[in-house]
This record gives sequence, structure tokens and C-alpha cells, in this order.
Amino acid sequence: MKKKKYITNKKERVILSDVLPYELPATFSNRYFYDFLLENKIRLSNDKILWKKKDDALKVIIKLLFGLNANQILSESDNEIQFKNHTLRTIPFGYKIFHKEKEFRELTVIHPLNQLAVVEFYDKYKELILYYCNISSFSIRRPHKLAKFTYHKDKTHFQTLAHDHEHKTVEEFDKEYENLKTFFVYKEISNIYKFFESYKYHRCEKKYDYLFTFDISKCFDSIYSHSITWALLSKDAVKDNIGKSSKTFGGAFDKFMQNLNYGETNGIVIGPEFSRVFAELILQQIDRNVKRILRKQNPPLVNRRDYEIFRYVDDIFVFYNEETTREEIIKIYRLQLMKFKLSINEAKSNLLEKPLITGITRAKLKITDLIDGAFSFKENEVMKENEEAVKKYSFYLSANRLITRFKNVLIESQVGYREIQSYSLAIIDRKVYKLIKTYNEIEEQRKYENKICKTLLEVLDFTFFLYSVFPRVSTTIKLCMIISKATKFAKVKDNFNLDNRHQIFKKVYDEIFLVLKKYESSEQTQVETLYLLIALRELGREYRLTEEVICKHYGIDLEKEECINHLNYFSITVLLFYIQNTTRYSKMKEILQNHILRKFKTIDQTRRHKTTELIFILFDLLACPYLDQEFKNNLLAFYGISTSSRDLISEIVNFRKYWFTKWTDFDFGKELEAKKSQEVY
Repeated sequence: MKKKKYITNKKERVILSDVLPYELPATFSNRYFYDFLLENKIRLSNDKILWKKKDDALKVIIKLLFGLNANQILSESDNEIQFKNHTLRTIPFGYKIFHKEKEFRELTVIHPLNQLAVVEFYDKYKELILYYCNISSFSIRRPHKLAKFTYHKDKTHFQTLAHDHEHKTVEEFDKEYENLKTFFVYKEISNIYKFFESYKYHRCEKKYDYLFTFDISKCFDSIYSHSITWALLSKDAVKDNIGKSSKTFGGAFDKFMQNLNYGETNGIVIGPEFSRVFAELILQQIDRNVKRILRKQNPPLVNRRDYEIFRYVDDIFVFYNEETTREEIIKIYRLQLMKFKLSINEAKSNLLEKPLITGITRAKLKITDLIDGAFSFKENEVMKENEEAVKKYSFYLSANRLITRFKNVLIESQVGYREIQSYSLAIIDRKVYKLIKTYNEIEEQRKYENKICKTLLEVLDFTFFLYSVFPRVSTTIKLCMIISKATKFAKVKDNFNLDNRHQIFKKVYDEIFLVLKKYESSEQTQVETLYLLIALRELGREYRLTEEVICKHYGIDLEKEECINHLNYFSITVLLFYIQNTTRYSKMKEILQNHILRKFKTIDQTRRHKTTELIFILFDLLACPYLDQEFKNNLLAFYGISTSSRDLISEIVNFRKYWFTKWTDFDFGKELEAKKSQEVY
């Protein structure tokens, strides 16, 4: 059961909902940065950072965190710093994830200063954002109004799963905002696949004979930041009044997007929700232009009479009856997109005739039936001689049989693993929850322990088969949700004996080991495998990977004592999180520390403040309990803070327990549930 909780309109909640990509390690979040801003009443106003009280350590932290060095500061006082405008132009942290087979997508985490700028931008322009996002009748995913409440799950939902009631505050994360999905309420389809099951889709299927789908080629990579003002004011008006246009809402949004991307105008950062908002403003205008031009045709083509168009971000669906109508629509879309330096992705165009059902939809229906039938968790009532009803249960699953039938469904539906992988893992996750819930309701559990253990092993076998075909961050998160439920359930003393518990843990260990062996880490595949490393940590010290295995996977040469691969911020922090102060990893830890110091040395001193990755590394490692004070002193020395200021250094290091990485008291299940609530697509 979900409950609704009203929230006050704190502008800082943008930090929790709209500035980060979804595909982040589970150890990383903005929750503690958000707390820091609120506790110290830190805000940005007209190139000024202001805070509430005099505190020498806080002032130094603000300068470091927001990238303010002496050359960028115009004036300062006890609780205010005025900086030069160009300070907002920072270098974002980009990292790659698997997108398609042999194809990667670069996602972006923006500088803390720019994150603070997002707060002020949304607060100043939220009404205009809503206005310009609601002028197209084609868009089915657009900001509609400000979010007024958040949902959280009833506590009893989790108590049947956990040995320590680990989810007792998962619904709120102790704060009313921390599971917020977005700053705005979105209308009206939250997931593109829900569109195929919607009333609108079924109504159009009755009315039209054909559906043509296409998307915009590399939409976010291709968007020209200046085109926001073209969309809102018209291209000619902007070019004739460049100075004036820069002072408009569109000009402010353009400048903002350039600053957080180090002045880049070709392409916008990918991952944060505000980038989707930026793209939506432009695509709304294109929609409106297409609709207006179609109506001026001879004869006119009228929406909801001759055709219907639906757009989900950059995916476009055209329902029609006459081929000439489709040709005209595509021609006009192509021309209008061209005006904004965008184009149609011809390779992904698709034509459907009645019945208007995609191969993916067919596959989903069949897979739902297949998994429902294969996962047999039955409850029967048996009458004894004294006519007393006794419940008896049966638990059964054959992974091999399920795998064979699953592959057959894909062949019949003509879809690949990638298209159906996430959906299938979500179904399995729900089935594992049901299995555990059913077992917890049994009075004489020992009778069924071996059967439950065997069933869980078969579930894990099928799950890893499905996952290992094409690991992505989104599917890795779903895999880890299943692993987390299974391992937490197995840890309960009354559920399994030592042998059965070992079987479950050994299965998880072996399968993760095989995945790590198959997909050696590179610059492009770090986030995916970092989740698996965190999952392994949950099993306990008996199931730790050897130093050699970890080093081989992440490209750390123990003999040469150097990192061969470029280990980014996420890899560094998760590896430190995994190895902690464990003696067996001492050599790897030393190599990691040297690699971190080299990272700082190779970046020119003038760029260290504006380099997002270094700022995140600095603050997380200052709070890291697994690194000694001497190493932290070396990090601060890169920013001109010497060991002569021992009291100040001590205050800085101990100012907060966490900044972005949660080093201790980590609850994997809780973090995964939070990720689940943030999923966009």
C-alpha cells in the first residue's frame, strides 16, 4: 500500500530530483549535499553565494566545494562571497555506460556550483518552464505542474522481507523529499511502454489503419544550445536582436546550459532531468509548427481527424489512414527539425499495420504468461480426518526449461534480449518478493526449507542468464534488487540452515564472478560492474574477491604498481568502499591512493577548482574513514591548504560524516528501492 505525503515547496529539492543522472552507483547520492545546503542556508543570488553564519571552516569548504579561488573572487565577508561571472563555466564529470551493443552513452554529473545554479534557475523560471512545456498537444511526457506530494510505501510492506527490518524508513529516507522523482509533475505517460497499453493508443487503433514510429537522431548530442531562443522567439528575431535575446528566459537557459558544459554550444549534457526539460521546450515548438503547417495544406490535414501524433521525449508516433498523410507529416517534421539542426533517425523508423501491436508488446504478454506459469508457488488446503483444514504448499521452478521457452518467445516475437530484459527482470523481482512473502506466512517453515532454497537457486540461475546477455546499468540495478532480496532473506537465522545459506551466497558469488570475468572493466563499463561489487560486499567477508581478481578486472597492475585503466571517481570511491581497511587489499589500496594523487597532479592548478570530478573526489575522500590523515593533508595541499593550519584542517575533515558517498551504515536494499523510485524511462 502506498501513502501520499504533502510536501512544502523547498526550492532546494531540485538537488534531489533533477540534477543527477539515474545511472549512478548506489553508494552515491545528493542527499547529504542537500542537507548541507539547508542546514547552512546556502543560496546563490546574482553571482553571490550567501550562507547563514560566520564559520571559518565553513567558508573554506564553500570556496572549495563551489570552485572559488582567489582569482575568481571579487569580494567576500563573513557570510557572503561575490565572484566573477565566468566562474559558473565549469568542467562537468562525464562517464560512459553501455547503451547498445558496442555503443556507449556519455552521462554527466555537473559541478556543485552549477547544481546550486539549477536551484535558483528553477525557482526563478518555474512558471515559464510550465508555460512553454504545455503548448504542444503532441507531447505525452511534459512538466505539467509543480510536485505537491510524494508517495511512500507502508512500513509493513517491507517487514516480511527483512531480518533487521532494514526498510523501516525507506519510504521517506528520514526526509520528506528524498525519494522525490522530479521537481515537476509530468503529464501524462511516465514510461514509453505504458503508451502502448493506454486508452489513447487503443482509441487510435480503432480509428486508424497505420502507425508510423520514428525518433530524432542523437537528439541530446545534436541540440544546439542557442536554438532554445530560436524556438521561443523565432530564429530571425534572435539573429536580429542578439544582445536583447540573451536577456530573455530562453537566453538565460542557453547561457545556463553552456556554463555547466564548459561553454559548449553543440550538444547538451545527457542524464539530468533539466536537460530533458530543455529539449522539451524546443521540441514543443517543433510540434506546434508541424501542426500549424499541416493545417495550412491544401486540403488541410487536421489533428484528430486525419492523423494523430504523440511524442514521448524524442520518440514520435504517427497514426494515419492515407499514405499521402504520412508522407506529408514526415516531410514537414524533417524540415522543421532541420531548422534546429536536428534530423530523423531513418534506421529506427518502423511501420505497423492493424493490428497495431509491436513485437515488444507481444513478447511482454507472452513472457508475463510464461513466468507466471513457471514460478509455481501454490497454496492448497487439505482436510484431515477430523475435518480440520491444513494448508500445504508447493514450490517449484526449472531454470533450464524456462530459459528454453524464453528464447522461443523472443524468436516468435522477433525481438532481442535488450528490448525485453528490463521488463523480465522486473517481473522476476516481484515473483521473488511473492515467494518470500508466501514462505513467511507458513507456520511450519522447516518442512519447506529445502524446496525454497532450490527454488531460489533456480531463480538466480535464470536471472543471471537473462542479465549476462547484455549488462546495462538499469538492468544491473534490477538484478541487484533480486540479489538483495534473496541474500537478506537467506541471512535470517530461522529461514535457512548454514548449508542452504551457503548455497545461496555461493551461487550469487559464482555468477557475479563469471560476469566480472566475461566483461573486463574499461572506461565504458565501470558503473555496471560497481553495482555487482557492492552486491558481493553484502555477502560478508567469507565471499570477498581476491585482490588479484579485483585488480585484473579494473585494470590495476600489482607488479608494476599502477592503474592501467583510467579509473574514474565512481570506480575509486566504490573500490575504497569495498576494500575498506581489509589487510588483504593493502597493496591495491596503496596503488589507488597513488593513482588519486596523480589525478590531481595532472590537472593544472587553475583548472582544479572548476573540474567537477576532482571536487567530488576531494570531498568524498576527506570524509572517507578508510584513508589516513596524511593522505587527506596531501589532497588539501593541492588547493593551497597547508598542514600548518592543523585546527582548520581538522574542522574541514570532520565537518560532515558524508558528502556524496555513504561510507558506513550502508543499506543496499534501501538504496536500491530509492533508485527504483527515480527511474525515468
